[in-house]
Amino acid sequence: MLRGLVVFSLLIGSACGPGNEVAPAPIAGKEPMTAPYVAIQETLARDSIDGLTQLSARVVVAAEPVQSQPGVEEVIAGAGRVAAQDIDTARLAFSKMSMGLIVYLKQHADERAGLEVVFCPMAFNNKGAHWVQKSGEIVNPYHGMMMLHCGDKVPWDKAPG
Repeated sequence: MLRGLVVFSLLIGSACGPGNEVAPAPIAGKEPMTAPYVAIQETLARDSIDGLTQLSARVVVAAEPVQSQPGVEEVIAGAGRVAAQDIDTARLAFSKMSMGLIVYLKQHADERAGLEVVFCPMAFNNKGAHWVQKSGEIVNPYHGMMMLHCGDKVPWDKAPG
C-alpha cells in the first residue's frame, strides 16, 4: 500500500512538473533498481533535477521484488524524497538512498557488475557522502559541475554497510 502511494504521488507530481522527459516506468521486476538510481546520480551531477520524479518512481517499482532485503527500505524512502523541487534536498535524499543501495549491493555481488562506490569527503559541509556509479571516471552528484570529478573510489569490501 505504501509503495503504491509513493509511486502514485511521484507520478502525479511528474505530470505537473516541467522538463521531465524520462521514459515511463517499467513493470515491477523488469528493471534493476540500479538503472534508474544511476540515472538519478548522473542527473544530479549535471546540476539538474529534471526527470527525478519519474526516475524515483522507477526505483520504487524496481525495488518492490526485493523490498524485504537489507538496505532496500532506505532506497525506497530516499527515492520518495529525491523528487524534490530543489537540488539540495534532492542530493540529501540521494545520499540516504545511496547508503541503502550500498548495503544491498554488498550482499548481492552479482548485481554490482560495472558499478563502483565513490566517496566525496567534502559533501554536506565536509561530513562526506558515498554513492554508487558506473565504473570509470568519477561523476560527483553532490557537487555537480563545480567539482564533477572530485571523490575517491572505495573497494566494495571497504564500503560502509
